[in-house]
Amino acid sequence: MNILSITLGTASFTSNQPGSTGSVAFHTIPENYPGWCYSEHGENGAHYFKSEVSSPPSNLSSEYYRLNEDIDYNIKIDLYNTKNISSPFTDIYDSSAKAGPGANGVTALGRALVGNAGTVNFRLRRTILGGALFFPGGIELANLYRYVYKGSPATIPIYRLVTQQTVIPVPVECRINGGQTILVPFGNIDSSLVSTSAAGSVYRAERALTYKCNTTLTQDIKVSLAAEPAGFSDAIKTSNPDIGVVMQYQNLTVTPNDGFKTRLVNGQGSDSVTFAVVGSGKTPATGPFTGSATLIITNL
Repeated sequence: MNILSITLGTASFTSNQPGSTGSVAFHTIPENYPGWCYSEHGENGAHYFKSEVSSPPSNLSSEYYRLNEDIDYNIKIDLYNTKNISSPFTDIYDSSAKAGPGANGVTALGRALVGNAGTVNFRLRRTILGGALFFPGGIELANLYRYVYKGSPATIPIYRLVTQQTVIPVPVECRINGGQTILVPFGNIDSSLVSTSAAGSVYRAERALTYKCNTTLTQDIKVSLAAEPAGFSDAIKTSNPDIGVVMQYQNLTVTPNDGFKTRLVNGQGSDSVTFAVVGSGKTPATGPFTGSATLIITNL
């Protein structure tokens, strides 16, 4: 089975309002995907295809599936003779899909490429305030099976289509700190003083956050922290495997890919957060380290 990772950051939306759509094409790399096929009659063509969608149907549109609270999606897969086939489907026959088993039993599927491309279409479920959508990595969207006998699909798909962690831009309605980068230099750090907990960290920096929207919204919002986890202390990953940075809001740790609740009044708001250096418990290597994260305003 092949895992086909799709970079969603190439998608874009025309607006931040519900119903706005975007799309991104996908393609297997390499073009010829490997696999295995079964035959009871020697060399044969694996002409049949099946695809499954991994999410439940959307409650907003019969043409889409619900990825999360912000996004619906659908998948279109291109075969050789037929393009833009909506997944899910089963027992789709393509006479030009000639690759298949080369002998009785299970043999390698050689030079196969039919079904190796398509399009993922996205649709916003609700208004997106902060100018971006965060997608965690590793979410399966759909899969594709290829097989010889109608009604007898393989037990393992040719590939699974999964997301890569990314941030997708949408037209901005609200900005944090005017969209400027928030720099948090910690200066020189004594490795013997690095704590494994944010509460005990002596290397801390507070930063003010201001929220400003181009509409007079008054509502509760969530400020989400999009970041790769360090793997310890609920910290943001840095370039040093034994050093992480924890973000705190009101003395509580904000876990990467989670967030905190706050409020906009007449399209504006403000808060402060603290960043603390933490360690894994091992002595970190000397030298500079860097890390990054993205703060995104979202609806609750």
